[in-house]
Amino acid sequence: MLAKKILGIIIAILGVAMLISSFYIKSQVEQGRKQISEAQHQVDQGKALFSLNPVTKEVGKEIARPVEKKIKAGTEKANLYNTIALYLQIGGCIFIILGSGIVFIGNKKK
Repeated sequence: MLAKKILGIIIAILGVAMLISSFYIKSQVEQGRKQISEAQHQVDQGKALFSLNPVTKEVGKEIARPVEKKIKAGTEKANLYNTIALYLQIGGCIFIILGSGIVFIGNKKK
C-alpha cells in the first residue's frame, strides 16, 4: 500500500517536471522564432536594396542565400522543439493524472 503511494507520488512529480520542462522549451522556442523573424526581416531589406536592377538583384540573392539556409534550418529546429514540448505537455498531464489516481484511488480496499 505504501509502495503504491510512493510510486504514485513519483509519477505525479515526474509529470510536473515534464510540464515545467515543456513550458521552458516553449519560451525558448518563442525567443528563437523572434530572432528568426528579425533575421528574415533584415534579409528582406537587403534583398530590396539590391533589387534595383537585374544584375544587383542576382548579387543580392547570392549574398542572402547562406543566411536564408540558416534561417530555414532554425525554423525547422524550432518546429522540432515545439513538437517535443507538445509531447512533454501531453505526457506530463497523463503522468499527473495517473500518479494522482494511484495515490487517491489506489488506497481504497474492497
